[in-house]
Amino acid sequence: MRPESTAGSRLDAPGNLPYSVAVDVYHPEAWTGGMLLFMPGRTEVAFVPTIDRRRIPAAPEFTDLAWYLHALVPAFVGTGLEGYEAVEIKH
Repeated sequence: MRPESTAGSRLDAPGNLPYSVAVDVYHPEAWTGGMLLFMPGRTEVAFVPTIDRRRIPAAPEFTDLAWYLHALVPAFVGTGLEGYEAVEIKH
């Protein structure tokens, strides 16, 4: 496969930038994962824990956001991560 035809280059191709793209990710050792959503323009990304969500033992109705941040932030630091916002949305 030529470098210009990698999945990353197709994702960032000018014609694809106006579209959101979602990728399901899974952490096999932790048995958890979720949806990684790249927003239009590729300057923002969201992660929604949806696969066997890690919960806080003392408050199981809430997601252990600190665990996910610890796992995800280092992977994005090298890509130009400038900051993050963690939000628990409970319906």
